[in-house]
Amino acid sequence: MAMIDCFGETSDVAITILVDNRADLIVESTETVKVFTDKPLLAEHGFAALVELQHVGVRILWDAGITSIALPENMALMEIEPQSIDVIALSHGHHDHTAALTAVIQGMALRPKARDWEPGSGEDEMVRHARGRGVAVVAHPAALRERWRRKKNGGWYGPIQPPPRLEWEAAGAELVLSEGPYKLGPGCWTTGTVPRLSFERSGIPKRLFYRDGETFVPDHTEEEQAIVINVREKGLVILSGCAHSGIVNTINHARRISGVNRVWAVLGGFHLARANQDELDRTIGEVKKLDPQLVSPTHCTGFYPICRFAAEMPDAFVPCAVGLKFLF
Repeated sequence: MAMIDCFGETSDVAITILVDNRADLIVESTETVKVFTDKPLLAEHGFAALVELQHVGVRILWDAGITSIALPENMALMEIEPQSIDVIALSHGHHDHTAALTAVIQGMALRPKARDWEPGSGEDEMVRHARGRGVAVVAHPAALRERWRRKKNGGWYGPIQPPPRLEWEAAGAELVLSEGPYKLGPGCWTTGTVPRLSFERSGIPKRLFYRDGETFVPDHTEEEQAIVINVREKGLVILSGCAHSGIVNTINHARRISGVNRVWAVLGGFHLARANQDELDRTIGEVKKLDPQLVSPTHCTGFYPICRFAAEMPDAFVPCAVGLKFLF
């Protein structure tokens, strides 16, 4: 993938963790990481984040957790109105990243309600009201696949239904399906498909398939993408979902498409929970070489790999939890 012309840059960025595997009310805030401790938030095996490009007033919802409970509840507790979201982007189509999206879109109240119109009301105004509003949902086309799991005994489990596109559209979503990078705001893009060029393999499902007509095809979750933000006078902030393509591949792809080599921060799921020792060692080594100012692996990274990052990158490591707000 070639470098994007006019990738752009931004400043005054905030990333708030809305859904994560861990909650913690006794974390101390710092100058660059603020912690919401006013009320207890819900944790679950899922991920969602709010990306705010504050100097241009753009709010991006990134993923939507594994249930329809935690994300709406946490947004309400943190007083984040669904109507304040400008665009939604999905890292991939797995259930732990999409489950609450219908509820959030419905909460945006995009579809018009019936009302009385006085005699002489303008037809143009009535048509505008009837059309309502829409919100873009940016995803890779493969995120909408029907999936099946091959069991160890040779049997099958499925179908695992694809994300409910029709529900989203009925609530006002306008799907934007893109295999390549997509601009979300100034200096802020999805990566699109991440080429798998490195040693990383632990994020590739071993027994997952998708159905293509009457054929069952091994599913390597090639739709996985990340968000990359070029922050002025700092460098790249890379926010992953699960990094099924490998976090090193994801970082390197973000550097290629942006034309920016400096990596300031990497956060999100690194999908190392099932990595062998060699892959984990090499992954940490490659991330250390980049010398990011902040690294916050979470969600599907796994407890032991997170501890390794904490031990080997103590100055950059921040333990992630729902309610953390990273400032860049």
